[in-house]
Amino acid sequence: MSRFILVPMTLAVTLAVTLAVTVAGCNRFPDLSIQVVANLQPSEDCTIDANQEEVQFRGRYDLNVVRDYFVTPLIESYLVSNATEIQGETQNIQINTMEITIVLPDGSVPALAEELPNPFTVTTSATIPANEASGGVSQGAAAAIAIPASYHSALLAIVADTGFNSIQLDIRANGTTSGGFSQQSAPFRWPVEFCQGCLGIECEEPAKLGDSEDCFPGQDGDQYCAVIVPATP
Repeated sequence: MSRFILVPMTLAVTLAVTLAVTVAGCNRFPDLSIQVVANLQPSEDCTIDANQEEVQFRGRYDLNVVRDYFVTPLIESYLVSNATEIQGETQNIQINTMEITIVLPDGSVPALAEELPNPFTVTTSATIPANEASGGVSQGAAAAIAIPASYHSALLAIVADTGFNSIQLDIRANGTTSGGFSQQSAPFRWPVEFCQGCLGIECEEPAKLGDSEDCFPGQDGDQYCAVIVPATP
């Protein structure tokens, strides 16, 4: 599917997070048949589309808000159709997970609390069709939790212990072809800057703290109610 509908302001998302290190299967294609190439900018109605031109260039995570941090990757497939009159297509690919690694600005991978693996794997869903000819590119849009809310304390510790106010997310897409072969992309590097309160705004009653009209309040450019004032008479 090329279009993905996001659910704004929903913490209990259907994209369940699996905190486990990815183990490579023995039936993997050589890498580089799929690639994450961009992080899409959700529209005002919280949708993304593989055909859109709007992309984001870096992330921002307001640490005053304890919420999952999402990414909306654009994924390309370079797999070529092998369907014949007597054989069905085996080169369509279903993207089902993403492996995320938190990396510090100096290139090191921080050791987090024992219950917080790094790297870790999260679930997603995108189906990308095979290309009709060699050299073609087909695309799919996906959404995934790139930093679970359970990592919030670890991020605060990174800022306090290292002095760094940013991290890099190395994002690898994992998929399985309709022929049953596994594939993993090379890492897509997504920079995320930290702030505390930079996306909070003043809201009038009856709004409540944390309310937002944006897709992912507290991240990137999406704002949330940080102060509630009486409504103007």
